[in-house]
Parts: sequence; structure tokens; C-alpha cells
Amino acid sequence: MAVSYRECRRNHAASIGRYAYDGCGEFLKAGKDGTKEAFHCAACGCHRSFHRKELSLSVASIHRRRRHHDHERKNYKAKTKRTKITEEQKSKMRRFADKLGWKPQRHDEEEVGKFCGEVGITRKMFKVWLNNNRRRPVPVRVPEKCRAASVVGVKNLLAAEE
Repeated sequence: MAVSYRECRRNHAASIGRYAYDGCGEFLKAGKDGTKEAFHCAACGCHRSFHRKELSLSVASIHRRRRHHDHERKNYKAKTKRTKITEEQKSKMRRFADKLGWKPQRHDEEEVGKFCGEVGITRKMFKVWLNNNRRRPVPVRVPEKCRAASVVGVKNLLAAEE
């Protein structure tokens, strides 16, 4: 990537609230590389920072950047993959977490490893799930017979009040 400095952008009339450029078309070093004079323009006397900076990219560097960018994009997509856990796995993990008291200790590590192997998840997946679900209430499932009985019971209570 080559850098060149073009026209001078210094406003010589800034102190009086106006705009006036000196018309210097391109930065020319006033001295040799490595000296203070190399940062000043021989044509206008301004510091190099007042001149417009222009970057010229080679074709190879553009392709290299594009490949690097594509590689980053692919890695990002790979990182955002979500894990799917079945209801059966969730219920097994909930029972196991209740058994452990929702906080596995160091002496439980072997048991946790064995459980994860049986359920088909990694240790890390189990620990993340455990942390995410520690404070969630356990869903209560009412059997169909009880639901029907409670509806009938409510209807009977309403009929008795009338």
C-alpha cells in the first residue's frame, strides 16, 4: 500500500474567519528522509499533515483484504450456531439438576461427565443450560383427566351459586 500526499488543505486565512488556500498542488519533501525537514513541504512550507493523504492499493492487497474479510465472515457464522436440546433431554437434565441441587460440586464432576455422555450433550452445554435455567420455575403439567375434572368442578360451583 503506497501513500502519497496531494494538494495542501491549509487555510491561511483562518485567523480572520475566511478561506484561502495557497494552491500547492502536491507535497514535496523539504529535506532528506529521517530529518525534521522531510515533514515540511518545499513548495508551501506547510507540515505534511495539511496535505491530503492518498492511499493507492495494489490489486494483490485488495484481494488479500477481501479474502481476510470473507474468512472473518465465515468464522462469525460458525460461532452463531445454536444448540438444539430435545424435551426429553431437558427433562433428564432437570431431574439430574434437582439431584445435584442445581450447583454441581467438584466431587460431582465424574458423575456429571457420565450423565452428559448418556444424554448426548457436552459438559459445557450442560453447565450453560444449568446456569440459564437455575431460576426458571419448573413447568407444571396438569394431566388431561384433571383438567377435565376441574372444568366440570367450576361449572358445578357456578351452577350452585345461581
